[in-house]
Amino acid sequence: MGVTFFWLSLTILPEQAPSIAAHFAEAVTASPVSQSARRVLDRWREASSSLSPELVPEPARPDTWTDSEGAVDFEELFRPEALSAFGQGFIRTGAEANAWGIEFTAANAGLVMTDRIPAAAALHFGLGAEQAARLPGHFGALFVAPSDVGQLLPALDAVLERPSPEMLARARCWLNRGNNERVRPEDLFSFIPRALRTAQARREGLLLLTARG
Repeated sequence: MGVTFFWLSLTILPEQAPSIAAHFAEAVTASPVSQSARRVLDRWREASSSLSPELVPEPARPDTWTDSEGAVDFEELFRPEALSAFGQGFIRTGAEANAWGIEFTAANAGLVMTDRIPAAAALHFGLGAEQAARLPGHFGALFVAPSDVGQLLPALDAVLERPSPEMLARARCWLNRGNNERVRPEDLFSFIPRALRTAQARREGLLLLTARG
C-alpha cells in the first residue's frame, strides 16, 4: 500500500454550519491551484487526450516506468494541504479531535478509501473535463448549507446519476494507479448524491473533504 486517501462526507447541524462554512472557506483560500496544475487542467479541458493515468517508460531508463505528463499535477488539485488537514480532524478517534465535537459515525458520514490516488481525481477524470467543470466546490471538496441541500441535489443527479460505460472505464483507469481493485467506479459517481440525500433526510448541511492518511 502507498499513501491512503479518505474521501469523506459528513452532515453538519444547522447551528454548526456557519462556523464550519467559514473554516471551509479559509481552507479553500489557503489551497490555491499551482501554475503547473492550472496548465494541466487547461490543457485537459482543451484536449482530453492530453491527460492519461497510464505509466510510461522513462526515456533515460527504458526498464523504468514513470507517470504520464501532468498526472501528478492533476492529482495535486484534489489533495491540498489545508483542506486535507481540515478533513483529518474529522477522522481522528474521539469527539475532541475537532473543534466542533463532531464524531464520524455510520449515521452521519460516508467514506471512500483509496490507495495512492484521491478518489475525487478518478471521478473527475471519469466524468471528463466538460462534465467535471459542472461540479460545485473545490476539486472534490464541498460545503453545502442546510438550506441549499435540496436545490443542489437535482443538479448533481443530472451530472452523476447515469455514468456511461466510457465514464466508468476512465474512472477505473485512474483507480488503477493504486491498489484499488475493491473500489467500484459506480461508488465514486454515487458518493456525492448519496451524501446529499443523507443530509436532506437529516435536515442538515454537508461537508465533503479529502484527507490524506
